[in-house]
Amino acid sequence: MGFTRLRQFLFLIVSVSFLTGCLGLGSKGEDDDTPHYYIVDVDRGAVAAEFVENRVLYLKPVTVTSHFRGNTLVFRVGENEFRSQVPHEFFSEPEEMFTEQLRRWLQKSGLFSKVVTKQDEHADLILETAVTALYGEQRKQFSPQAVLEMQFFLSSADEDHERVLFQTGLRIDVDVEVATPANVVKGWKEGLEELLATVEDDFSGYFSKRTP
Repeated sequence: MGFTRLRQFLFLIVSVSFLTGCLGLGSKGEDDDTPHYYIVDVDRGAVAAEFVENRVLYLKPVTVTSHFRGNTLVFRVGENEFRSQVPHEFFSEPEEMFTEQLRRWLQKSGLFSKVVTKQDEHADLILETAVTALYGEQRKQFSPQAVLEMQFFLSSADEDHERVLFQTGLRIDVDVEVATPANVVKGWKEGLEELLATVEDDFSGYFSKRTP
């Protein structure tokens, strides 16, 4: 092979390699099978200046409706069709993740003297929480969104604890630029922060009405 032909051959190899790298051919990109793990982590910020006395809350583990209970992220792609976003997953189980986020937020709120998560500890109130919607909106006729819906039921911890003292349901639809797993998780984070701030205000209003 002459020198000129050798140079042309090497140039061809370099050019193909460059194009392959740019186009993602022959290499793993965002759509590969490599697992991607996410967390929805919020922070109330400053701890309340004052804490109420003698109002211990038992926070039951948050339940997630069966449609969204798995670790894999879920997008809504049709009227009655949802699709798992493999290999995009939560780092921990959604029920465990939401329980910890709720516990941290309420403990900082000052609305309770203490927030416990063990059933054998003394408590004055019980909070049951359910996540009833947790998905990314990807239907063509709708704007891309991160959807989060939660239900809260507050009851007494005495023998009559089955009687609900206060309940509320909140749904947050956060617009995202494109319905990708990373964008939707970011939307859930924003939505959960807004949702918890709202439920804190709701609880504060409820307790203020009961204070003599």
